[in-house]
Amino acid sequence: MRQVAVACIVLLVCSSVFATTLTGPSTAMLDGERFGLSFEYSQADVDLPLDIDGDTVTENFDFDSAFAVFSAAATQWLEFFLRLGAAQADATGFDGEMNFSWGLGARLTAFEWDDFTWGAMAQFTNLVSRFDTTQEWLIDDVPTPLETDEELNIVEYDFATGPTWRHDRIAVYGGLLLRYVTGSWDFDAGIADDSFDVDRQWDVGGYVGATVTLFKPDPSHTRWPSRCDLIGEGRFTDDSTGFTAALLLPFGGEP
Repeated sequence: MRQVAVACIVLLVCSSVFATTLTGPSTAMLDGERFGLSFEYSQADVDLPLDIDGDTVTENFDFDSAFAVFSAAATQWLEFFLRLGAAQADATGFDGEMNFSWGLGARLTAFEWDDFTWGAMAQFTNLVSRFDTTQEWLIDDVPTPLETDEELNIVEYDFATGPTWRHDRIAVYGGLLLRYVTGSWDFDAGIADDSFDVDRQWDVGGYVGATVTLFKPDPSHTRWPSRCDLIGEGRFTDDSTGFTAALLLPFGGEP
């Protein structure tokens, strides 16, 4: 039974195209090291369509996320990463909490020429944000306010390809970004519940970023990371923007 008032949902509905987490260079980032540890903070302004009884309603959402990312190189050209952290969403009438979110992916360097490399990246991210509120439900045709647990659960698949130019301590990268987004909006009031699907869709956009090596420790200090990279990135589509700042610490020697 559909007890959630549609008027309330229209105020809360979320977004159409996502740009929520770091894409990074589509080429391998560890640059000859075996492992990497990075810390990311991202902000995104997104629109996503929600299917409410056959009608599509779109509203703007702001996302904040923070992740620790663990990377491992299979070869100098191929690396895998695991993203663990939390995400939080805000919209009109919805002030979500930071909740556990995660992701995983891989980067492959396809070829290298002088200071230029070209590669491909694929990643999966699951973003979750919950909010406890009071909603009006129809119980036996009587509007009844009930304490309601709301959960926004978004699944995002990203595919990117493009060049990276690297010289000394500076690298600049960018390229084509393809995203597939799905998910759900769930409501649980104990004696009643409801759920709405986020319309599945593909979207094409772009990304651009830069990395700067802040320092390289003395090679004799083997317990230190080989370097510390500062990363800044922007992601753009017709309906969304996203920005990320990150620190990357590669270590472990050659794979």
